[in-house]
Amino acid sequence: MEVSGICSICGRPGKMYTCTLCGSIICGKCYNIQKAVCKSCESFKTGDSNKSFK
Repeated sequence: MEVSGICSICGRPGKMYTCTLCGSIICGKCYNIQKAVCKSCESFKTGDSNKSFK
């Protein structure tokens, strides 16, 4: 789902997405479109909190 607002992870304004795991509203840089999750949930899901997000 896409909305306008402020990213709950980095604070950027603009086009936002909703993480399917935690429900956070996040920007495109903090969102993995292929997995439909935010970078926080992706690192939790993979078990690697130090993994860089692309």
